[in-house]
Amino acid sequence: MRLIAKKPPPPTVTATQRAPTTNLERKATARTAFDQLGKTEVRRQLAEEQRHLCVFCMRRIDPNGVDDHGNALTIIAHRIPLSSESTRALDWNNLFGSCDGGQRSGGHHRTCDFAQGDTALSVDPTQRRWIATLRYERRNGRKGLFLTSDDPEVRRDVEATLRLNDGDLPAAREAAWDAFRARSRKRFPKGPYGMPAHKELYAEESRTHGTKLPEWYGVIEKKLGVF
Repeated sequence: MRLIAKKPPPPTVTATQRAPTTNLERKATARTAFDQLGKTEVRRQLAEEQRHLCVFCMRRIDPNGVDDHGNALTIIAHRIPLSSESTRALDWNNLFGSCDGGQRSGGHHRTCDFAQGDTALSVDPTQRRWIATLRYERRNGRKGLFLTSDDPEVRRDVEATLRLNDGDLPAAREAAWDAFRARSRKRFPKGPYGMPAHKELYAEESRTHGTKLPEWYGVIEKKLGVF
């Protein structure tokens, strides 16, 4: 999970919000309004805002990708689900792009939107104060970097609701951090070293990758304090 700067909503969202037939007062009618959105347009803008990373686990998301049955692989997730606040069904600050969380791979590990279900989240990826509470830690006898927080509500969100320490996620985060440090040593063999080198490399890579960051790149941002 990383800090996300939201842009103005795409035309399909504003048009649906203003439509005279849109009724967000009840879950059923809010769902109808949400289903009327141009989902391809929404997914593309969400992916761009999030630099093509899942809002939760930071796996790669492809707004144009589909499975063998033609189902979209990028899920439009609500931080506050319709069952909690139907009036936020079309709130652009409440909409994010998520990976499928393992749903189409058999659900062996349920994470992200697939694990969230109808549970409202306290943590808001658009707010620095919430992202600042997140941290990575090592846990005895287990390989990888585990996402947690000293804030009990955020810890519940990331560990219990979104299950962001399940499966290979901790090991993938550690591998991403190790690979970044290896690139830093290669890029600056004669110095600078350590954090100054890491931050300089991050600035270079961030510009190079543009709107498509490598998977789990939020780990590097958090480690460097540049989120």
